[in-house]
Amino acid sequence: MKQSPVQVNSEIGRLKRVILYRPAKELENLVPDYLEELLFDDIPFLEDAQEEHDHFAEILRSQGVEVLYLDQLVVEALEAANATEEFVDQWLLETGLTDEESLLAIRNYLLGLKDTQAIVSKSIEGFKRAEIFPEVPSPERFSFLVNPMPNLYFTRDPFATMGQGVAINRMYSQTRRRETLYGDIIFRYHPIYGQQQVSVYYDRGKDPRIEGGDLLVLSESVLAIGV
Repeated sequence: MKQSPVQVNSEIGRLKRVILYRPAKELENLVPDYLEELLFDDIPFLEDAQEEHDHFAEILRSQGVEVLYLDQLVVEALEAANATEEFVDQWLLETGLTDEESLLAIRNYLLGLKDTQAIVSKSIEGFKRAEIFPEVPSPERFSFLVNPMPNLYFTRDPFATMGQGVAINRMYSQTRRRETLYGDIIFRYHPIYGQQQVSVYYDRGKDPRIEGGDLLVLSESVLAIGV
C-alpha cells in the first residue's frame, strides 16, 4: 500500500504541511444580532484579519512549511470527483431550511455561479434573505436564510490529523456542525487526500461530540482523547 500523505506522530515535531482558511466575506456577514448565535463577541475588521492571516502564512512559509488552503482543497476534490451537485445538495440539507421555495432558489443560485471556487466561497459566506428574495421589506432584508461560517478559520476543530489518518469530527455547537462537510469532501474525494490514500478514523455522522482540541498526538503510539 502506498504511504499515506498524512504522517502526524507528534504535536511538537517539525511542521511540514498545514491547512489554513483565509478569512473572507463571511466575516462581513457578522452583524450584532447574530454574534451570540455565531459564537463571536465582536465583529472583526476583514482587511485587518486578512492582513494578519497573510503575515502568519508567510511566517510559516519562511520556515519551510507548505501552506494549503481549505477552500482550494475542497474545489480540487469536487472537480476531481465531479461532485459539485452532490456537495450543494448535502450543504442545503444541513442548512436547516425547510421552505422548498428557498431551497430551490438557493440551489439554482449556487449551481448558476461561474465556477466551483465561487460555489464553495458562497457556501461559507451565507445568504441574506434579500439576495434570494429582493422584494422582501426591511428589516427582513438583512436577516439570514443561511448563516455564514465565520469560525471556519479554526481549521483544527472540524477535523484533525493523526498517525496516517484523520478524524472528521462532530462539533459541540450546532452552529459549527456544517463546517465538517468541507473536511468530509476533502478526505472523500481529493486526488491526494481522498479515502484511497488517507484513513478516516472518526466520521462526522457519529453521535458522540468531539473536536480537534480533544485529540492530542503524544507519540507515535499514544493518542490522548479528551472526554
